[in-house]
Amino acid sequence: MSQQEVTFPKKISLLASPPAGWGVRIAYFLLSRTPLGKVVLWVAGIKSSVHAKLITGFFIVTFLFIAMGGLSLQAITKMSRQSTLMDEAHKRVEWSRQIQHALALQMNFTAMALLLRDEGTVEKILRENNRFNNTLGLIAEAAMPEEQNVIQRIRVAQGEALTAVADIANLLRDGKVNEAMSLQLSKGYPLYERIAGLVDQVVIAEQSKMTGLRADVAAATRWTQILMVGFVLSSIVLALLLGFVISWSFILPVREAHGFLTEVATGNFQATINVPNRDEFGVLADRMNQMSRELHSLYENQRAAAQELQRLNARLVEASKAKSEFLANMSHELRTPMNAILGFMEMLLDDIYGEVPPDLREPLIDIQVNGKHLLNLINDVLDLSKIEAGRMELALAEYSVQDVVETVGASLQSLASEKGLTLVAGVQPGIPLAVGDGRRIAQCLMNLAGNALKFTKQGRVEVWVEQKQDLLHYRVSDTGIGIPEDQVEQVFGEFRQVDAAITREFGGTGLGLSITKKFVEMHGGRIWVESVLEKGSTFFFEIPLRVGGRNAA
Repeated sequence: MSQQEVTFPKKISLLASPPAGWGVRIAYFLLSRTPLGKVVLWVAGIKSSVHAKLITGFFIVTFLFIAMGGLSLQAITKMSRQSTLMDEAHKRVEWSRQIQHALALQMNFTAMALLLRDEGTVEKILRENNRFNNTLGLIAEAAMPEEQNVIQRIRVAQGEALTAVADIANLLRDGKVNEAMSLQLSKGYPLYERIAGLVDQVVIAEQSKMTGLRADVAAATRWTQILMVGFVLSSIVLALLLGFVISWSFILPVREAHGFLTEVATGNFQATINVPNRDEFGVLADRMNQMSRELHSLYENQRAAAQELQRLNARLVEASKAKSEFLANMSHELRTPMNAILGFMEMLLDDIYGEVPPDLREPLIDIQVNGKHLLNLINDVLDLSKIEAGRMELALAEYSVQDVVETVGASLQSLASEKGLTLVAGVQPGIPLAVGDGRRIAQCLMNLAGNALKFTKQGRVEVWVEQKQDLLHYRVSDTGIGIPEDQVEQVFGEFRQVDAAITREFGGTGLGLSITKKFVEMHGGRIWVESVLEKGSTFFFEIPLRVGGRNAA
């Protein structure tokens, strides 16, 4: 397996498969084609925790909001101050117009006084003069230094005009109308015209100041708007860039980790991941590299163990084959003398060699029974060894299912009677001649029914065969001890019984069910069991009616 490294290089690496989605494609374009990639690597390389980086980003964004609020407050304050200046300028313009009006009324009342020769009109002149002076005083309080000279000249001229009005009023009281008229024309009107000119200067100055202030306010408003919009846009862009940089400094190592884990999942335990992060992601990358090394070591050990296991399995197969050959040969060699022993024992019990004393007959019968049991055991071992060695062949021929079942029932009837059990063996009527190895089928039924009688203390054992389409369905049921649920799958193993206590109580080698299973499978069938503990078991097997496709003659 070649060394492969999943890297996070100076230039942002792309995964083997192109990223899906326009958003991710744009992000990868920015990372690989703009300086943002270097910024992301720089942020990733900062020696700080993920939590600290996120908190820092949050504080920067918060500072932007605070700065935006401060700038907005400053703009509002400036706008409020400019609004106040505008209001004051508007008032001064209004006051300057009021003194123009008051001056015009003074001139009008003076002319009326000359025509009407009325003291009341003179009082109106004085009242308008007072209003003029009061308004002029308001303007003087807010006037600029360059305006103070004009205002002072207005006051001097207004004082002279008031003196002239007083002289005119005195002349009118004395009835000197012509002299009063002459004084008005020679002194009064020139003074009023001079005052009017000076007042016009004040009005023009105030209007000019208000116009300039209005322009300043408009310019300041535009500048404030531009500044606010620029700051807002800059803050948004900065916040987005900050979020982009911080998030991708986390996303890229996660994607690299995904690629690394994909390599590991495909079996490449030499893959490594290299990220510049000096935070939890960097620690995680180190742990993943350590995991990869451990997995590679385990994989190499497992592969070596698997190769060794294969060699051992091959040797075990050879040993098993040799064992099977040995057992087949030894079973054959044991069966021949055992048959001779049983034959001689049969002749002794039949008094061929003379009458057997009564005290010897019972031991000889025990020898015969145990010899037959030993012969059956040898036959089972021989059959099993032949099957494992591949030397067992079925003798296919026509056989009668009824004859097979009757033979099994007759053979086991005496055993059932000895234990006080009821043995019932039956066949569905109308089953035709079958094709198979009838002797092996009878052996299978004998093993199943014999086990059922062995493990049943009271009740009955039933053997039943029926035809289901092209299959023969065999069933052997009992009311015996049953099989625990967790042991059901093990009963067909070689030399296996449920537990040692059952072996001690009921005997047996555990070969019968294993041989039965192999014979059923050689017929192309299957065998299974259903059991309830302490209530009994039912063994089923089914085989084709005609094995190997042979038809009855």
